[in-house]
Amino acid sequence: MKKLLVTLLLLLPASLFAQEVGAEILNLKETFDLKSVANGTYTVNAKIQVNKESGNSEGRIVIVTDSDRSLSSFSATITSPSGTRKIKKSDLESRALARELADDVYLYYYQPNVPFPYTIEYEYSIYYKRGVSTFPTFIPVRSEDVKLVKGEYVIDVPAGFGIQYSSPLEVKLDKSGVRDVYTWKVENYEGFTDESYMPRIFTVVPYVYASPINFMYSKVEGKQGDWKEIGKWLYELQKDTWDLSAADVEKVRSLVKDCSTQYEKIKVLYDYLRLNTRYESIQLGIGGYKPFECSKVIRTGFGDCKALSNYMKAMLHVIGIESDYYIVHTDKPDLEKNYASVGQMNHAMLAVPITDEGVMKGDTIWMECTNPNIPLGYRHDNIAGHQVVLIKEDGGVLTRCGAYPDSLSMMRNDVKVMVSSTGDAQVSVHQSAYLDFSESLISLPQRDPKDQSRFFAREIIVSSNEPKIIKMENNFNDYPKYGRAFVPCAKTDFSFECRNYAESNGDRLFIPLTPLKYGFSVDRGDRKNPVHVSSSVSYLDSIVIVVPPTYEIESLPKAVNVDCQWADFSSTIKAEGSVITVILSVKTRKGDYPKESYAKFRTAARKYNNMCKAKIVLKRK
Repeated sequence: MKKLLVTLLLLLPASLFAQEVGAEILNLKETFDLKSVANGTYTVNAKIQVNKESGNSEGRIVIVTDSDRSLSSFSATITSPSGTRKIKKSDLESRALARELADDVYLYYYQPNVPFPYTIEYEYSIYYKRGVSTFPTFIPVRSEDVKLVKGEYVIDVPAGFGIQYSSPLEVKLDKSGVRDVYTWKVENYEGFTDESYMPRIFTVVPYVYASPINFMYSKVEGKQGDWKEIGKWLYELQKDTWDLSAADVEKVRSLVKDCSTQYEKIKVLYDYLRLNTRYESIQLGIGGYKPFECSKVIRTGFGDCKALSNYMKAMLHVIGIESDYYIVHTDKPDLEKNYASVGQMNHAMLAVPITDEGVMKGDTIWMECTNPNIPLGYRHDNIAGHQVVLIKEDGGVLTRCGAYPDSLSMMRNDVKVMVSSTGDAQVSVHQSAYLDFSESLISLPQRDPKDQSRFFAREIIVSSNEPKIIKMENNFNDYPKYGRAFVPCAKTDFSFECRNYAESNGDRLFIPLTPLKYGFSVDRGDRKNPVHVSSSVSYLDSIVIVVPPTYEIESLPKAVNVDCQWADFSSTIKAEGSVITVILSVKTRKGDYPKESYAKFRTAARKYNNMCKAKIVLKRK
């Protein structure tokens, strides 16, 4: 009987035993038919099978339009265990996304609500009527647990019309007729697994970036064969936006009349920007690339990254300080090689060279105008080390915003725990957050005291009352002392009380090794992706535990010192009289590592986590 069962199982198709993915994109074809620099049609044909809840987002239809592009046709059919039905354009939810009249984006949306499994087929076309600066990016798989059976991207342009592109896929170019047809295909892509420390998404999914070299956007023509040409185009867009009135100019000059250095003047205007404007996304027509006029920022009190950076540039010019507006992608440190396109960036900021004498001379302030709470002189995590394009009158200049040495990024907690004979404890913490770790603390001093307490309560893993903030200080205004050597640091002293901090059992107390969060989460052992560690950081906790005089130390947890290829875990635990000192340290090393290295990290992290969970045992004298 057993042999017969095995034989029958072997005869069954292997697919029955394969783990079912959330969704399968059975066929996806996206086509852009460019008729001229001014107009074209983007068409999407898709057939998707959704097997279970984890893939339900793939059945969703999301179509975005604005004043430059409109939905010209739509049809869809959905088949599920409950039957087949057609979906019309009128079935789509639709709404404008305008905020403060600064956004003309319109959204069409449909989410199937039928039993699994279901298959949805749809086709829609979007008509571009006022130019195309970039073709829609082709990313057929954007979520994990999704398989792509067949995908295709076609860009059809007039013969000789130049385009540029960047893709890991091979392109096929047909120039046999009056049209040039570019085709990229991908088949049987098994999908990706979303894991911690995974490479950036564009290293694991198929994609195509493409854009016309000669283009039009909102009826404004431009050229983007290289960054120099893009810089010229963007600079020309800005020239008529520096429209400060005579009264505005006088106001700016009066603000800095008592300042003696460049930095003092910049800081005064930076603070003025913080107090008198707010950030709002602006995507209205050419406003996707062109800043609103300075007069409009002054009148409305808001602007996007382009408008606020441009306004700051205009104010600095009034007082004789020149600066460079620049564009950057906040998620990608490195831009696509040999591919220059206005659509590759997602943020605008301001670079202000310092020419004064002293420690700042020769440095550049990379100014974040959308959040003037950022310490002036600090290159925050979304730009430090990133490639940027400076927008100058004679064209764009590709450069890189300087990164900080890895050794500077650290979170340190100095903790003192006073344990009573009843097991209660009083805990005081001195926390020092450096560089990127300080970013979440930048605006904290201005927040409500209860919000401040709740912020630090997140760090506490034992049952306690709400932490009391004793002192908060930072060096956010110290850039003039150090120049490019400036490292932001926020320090906070807080305390809290814990009832039953130590668990009592007869004559013994069991004391937690640390009252604060500890350890690292780890994924399953079957690693799918190579390991990407985006930054080198250090965590250091020094914990002093004072035990009650009526108890003596019976046992201490065993310290752990484990190294793997890209992370080190170390600890020391020692006792002198009634004082126990615990040092916990974790360091990661930036870099790309083979997926096999994750197993050692997983083992090391688990050993460290288990050590942190262990208890100190006290025995009554």
